[in-house]
Amino acid sequence: MSKKHLITVIFLTIATCSFCQSGQIYMSVAMPSNSILDSNTKSILKNKLFNMVSPQDVTAAECAPIAMVPDVNVISEEKVEGVMRTITTVELSVNISVRDILTDAVINTLQLSAKGNGYSVAEARRNAIQSIKEKSAVCLQFVNSTKERVVSYYEEKTSSLIAKANTLASMQQYDEALAILSAYPESLGGYEQVYDAMKSIFVKAQTKYCSQTILAARAALANRDFEGAGELASSIDVTSSCASEAKEVLDSVKQCQDKAYNDFIALEEQRISSNERVATATVNAARDIATAYYKRQTTYIFWW
Repeated sequence: MSKKHLITVIFLTIATCSFCQSGQIYMSVAMPSNSILDSNTKSILKNKLFNMVSPQDVTAAECAPIAMVPDVNVISEEKVEGVMRTITTVELSVNISVRDILTDAVINTLQLSAKGNGYSVAEARRNAIQSIKEKSAVCLQFVNSTKERVVSYYEEKTSSLIAKANTLASMQQYDEALAILSAYPESLGGYEQVYDAMKSIFVKAQTKYCSQTILAARAALANRDFEGAGELASSIDVTSSCASEAKEVLDSVKQCQDKAYNDFIALEEQRISSNERVATATVNAARDIATAYYKRQTTYIFWW
């Protein structure tokens, strides 16, 4: 671990999600688990969908509750015997729904058709997806209306989203609770309420899981990995129930390391304790927890 980078560790196996700190709308691509496309073609379709929204104040995210879900079906498929090889021609319907995958609420839909050909069914389908013109007037109109509908969706459901998250948190389902709140656009008027709820739930979640981080920090200390132990302990929020144990680990690291690293730990503690740092770390860590929740879902597969 580098001294220059503090690693926020809540779960030891967490995957980082690509959220931007901005007021934009976060949107991901979630493929139905029963999609007829192969992996290569899914990637092509995903790139086209992200290209469609990228210049329109929409932030592409690896995982987010608001997702573009492309349902691809075969309209027709025909094999034509050629002189040398058989050519397959296909026509696909690509039905794109923008939905909140946590509630399955549909926000907007777009229907496209695509034709292609190739020397195999997979190649023909890939060629059809490649033919989609994601910058067409129809697609741009779809994106613009989707942005407006997503904003309206969040504005209308702010209170109910917070209430649902708090209910889940009361049942210790912290990951799902944070998943509901994590992608709320920061530019909307209700964000302060959402952040307060997210912070409260995050503290409860950390109380539940921070013991794992403490164990990992102590193991690193026992193995004389002072840098790793210090970074793990520093990642624990000062409001957590494990804060005193984290301080004990940091004190042990200070005793074992040279002055240069002691200075690093002291500066890190000061940075962690600042309100701005705590707020940023809380949002990022909450989104990491949300990411882990999304990736455990089976109905949709996030494609990045």
